[in-house]
Amino acid sequence: MIQLPICPVCNEPVADQPATDWTSAYRSGGAPWWHLADNSPICAAADGSSQVAFIEDWLPVDSETSSWLDTMSRLFAIDGPCDPARLGSAITAAEHLSRWLHTTTGPFSAQLALPTSSDAASLIGHLHRTTRLLARVHVQTGSHFLDQARQAHLTSLDDSEMRSEVIDAVDDIHTWLQDAADWSAQSAQASGAAWSSARKVAALTIATSTGPTDLAESPEVHATGRPRIVALLRGLARRLRLWAIPAKTERRGPTSPDVTQEQLELSPAHLAELIGSAFDDEAAFSPELTHTAARITATLATYLSNCLGPARSVAIPAPQDLADLAISLTYLTHTLISGLRHLVDSPRGSESDGLDEIDVALTRSSLRDAIDALRVAASHLAAVSYTAAGTDHQENQQ
Repeated sequence: MIQLPICPVCNEPVADQPATDWTSAYRSGGAPWWHLADNSPICAAADGSSQVAFIEDWLPVDSETSSWLDTMSRLFAIDGPCDPARLGSAITAAEHLSRWLHTTTGPFSAQLALPTSSDAASLIGHLHRTTRLLARVHVQTGSHFLDQARQAHLTSLDDSEMRSEVIDAVDDIHTWLQDAADWSAQSAQASGAAWSSARKVAALTIATSTGPTDLAESPEVHATGRPRIVALLRGLARRLRLWAIPAKTERRGPTSPDVTQEQLELSPAHLAELIGSAFDDEAAFSPELTHTAARITATLATYLSNCLGPARSVAIPAPQDLADLAISLTYLTHTLISGLRHLVDSPRGSESDGLDEIDVALTRSSLRDAIDALRVAASHLAAVSYTAAGTDHQENQQ
């Protein structure tokens, strides 16, 4: 577990340096601990001592990745080997995790990844500590780069004028990195204050919980936000595990010794088939199912956005793949248009309860504008599909 230094008097998070020294890798003199909220020294206890307490940040750990954490701790230990290859591996891993964090904190994914204020507070604390670390990394890298450039084996150029240009350029780099470090320290100071406040909000949320069935307490709600959705998805997963077993294998249930783990694993193809079955034309209707469908769609949209961005060269390697994608998006857009039109053209129902006539009219007017915009988007998507496939758009319209 992550150990967090806390002032035992006021329960505020503290750091072992004042904010003015966060670009230094060394502890400062004077008071050893400082509040993050206002950069004041740690509170004195009744006996006059200024000791710090360490508490554990009880972050949940996914069972599939817990072994990775142990491996990472060994591979990147502070007293471990330092070489360019190991640093390159660390940077690559950090790049992937940063991209994942960016996606996870989006408007849809955050509902699952950060369902409680405690989860959000923990992430803000991580961001604060990481930003402080980056401030020190900027400074140390700049100083190291400057020292390297001044060493004889790097500056022993035949042309003294060229050697002078190298030193001047490295001096500029050192200055820029120091400036970046100062800005990072300011960012860390702001996120530290935010972390302090977020911890208070999380504590108040837990204190006002009504019992173990409260949203902040229930482990099932912690995972998805709604207990009935959890039950639904678990039921779907059970069905999917049975579907994943080959036909020649007797279906004795998920605990049968003859069923291998590979046979029980979920595949994208089976998942797509399962979703199509669970949400077909004969499926039941409820707010929970609507929310589930919307969340699944948001997850798929997020995955699609990554296919269009970082993974484009692999996900869309040829023009025909782009044409196929545009055709699918055109169909999806037309389907959404059809659904919104039903909502707008149908008589007023319970979804408008509590709204006055003006609000209902404005809502329906906005939906009509959205339908018109989607219709234009669908037209352009169709044009993209024809062009990418090498087909004349006008011929297909006739």
